[in-house]
Amino acid sequence: MTRSSPDSAPVTRRRTRGPSPQKTELTRSEIVTAAIAEFMDVGITRATMDKIAKRANLAKGTLYLHFASKEELLLGALEVTFSESALSALSLPRHDGESMHAYISRLVTPPMVRFHQSVRADLARLVLGEAKRFPMLGQFYLERIFSPWHALVEQLYQRALDEGELQGILPSTAAMLTGSPFWVYLANDSMQGVVKAGCQPAELSQVQIDAIFGRYAPSPAR
Repeated sequence: MTRSSPDSAPVTRRRTRGPSPQKTELTRSEIVTAAIAEFMDVGITRATMDKIAKRANLAKGTLYLHFASKEELLLGALEVTFSESALSALSLPRHDGESMHAYISRLVTPPMVRFHQSVRADLARLVLGEAKRFPMLGQFYLERIFSPWHALVEQLYQRALDEGELQGILPSTAAMLTGSPFWVYLANDSMQGVVKAGCQPAELSQVQIDAIFGRYAPSPAR
């Protein structure tokens, strides 16, 4: 009987484990946060993967493990930032006996407050300012944010029309007017930097909704 030599004994190799999903998600979040800050500080053109990596305290190669290019990283940042957008609020159920006027007001105005107070408003400005130079930005915002939001709000106004609560205006027009105060606010804030009382996005949206339903009664001039 021949004994096996030590060299012929089976070798047990240690399994190498990759980063945990939690670690991967944390790293991706750090990259996105750094990218947003860099894009907002220097603009899209001047931002580089090197600068974003330094801001995130990561090796540049780590960025490329998650995003193949600066453009892909930009879209990823937009995706994460807008994932909890006003679209999610439109899925809230309607209360028993609640009018469509009250229902639409409850769905639309609170997200406007949160939107104004978050980085999403700044990114919206970035998209508007850079859309001509980077058409993918405008396409992304149109397909993933604006068009779905507009379609959902139009459906709500169609329900109000069917129930006899909305009159004298097309649902598509009402939906467009409902979203317009936000863009008016962004333009005013970007040019002047000072927003007068009563002109915040949520306040403007509520006045617009009231007017669409014929409920707006302007306060008497002082």
